[in-house]
Amino acid sequence: MIRFHLSALRLCCTQQECTALESLPAMQRRRLSPLAKLAMNAAMQTLGQQSVDYIVWASQYGDEVKTLGILQDVLTSQTPSPTQFSTSVHNAIAGLYSILCKDDTISTSLSCGWSQAMIEAYAILKSQPQIKTVLVVYYDAPLPEIYQDRRNFEPFAISTLVSLEHANADLSTVEQTQHIDALSFYSFWQDEHQTEWLGWQKC
Repeated sequence: MIRFHLSALRLCCTQQECTALESLPAMQRRRLSPLAKLAMNAAMQTLGQQSVDYIVWASQYGDEVKTLGILQDVLTSQTPSPTQFSTSVHNAIAGLYSILCKDDTISTSLSCGWSQAMIEAYAILKSQPQIKTVLVVYYDAPLPEIYQDRRNFEPFAISTLVSLEHANADLSTVEQTQHIDALSFYSFWQDEHQTEWLGWQKC
């Protein structure tokens, strides 16, 4: 079992305005993909209120629409867009955030689920005592319709601050779910009547 303190849990979805991005030049905002906008907005809203020592960016699928577009260009003998290619890699959003916001905070980009991202944050905090607070930004969008295991959900980003003092959450096991686990966790955490969910327990 691992224990940590979660705070400032925030959900950004397509129905909301990405107000934090207004601090970026309009041309740079327009070049961001919808998923990048959500992820960066969640991070910037949190970091506008508190500084952190480390950032964990995590997504199960990433910006897969871009990857599919590149593959389709190759199949039709077209030259893929260099911009699309450079921003299709899994750590592209972390890099864009660092460049556009001029933030040199150390970060990690993972392809994983919500619980695995939280375990990564915990490992960083335990192994590096100088790091006191980790920002976790989890973001995802559904796979394009061509994929057989596509699940339908609205693109979203969730951010939270993770530290070790005054623990308010336990994670004992990582259990599988048919739902998007980050969204399910958000609902669990907001429900004051629910104390346990798939290996998580409020404390």
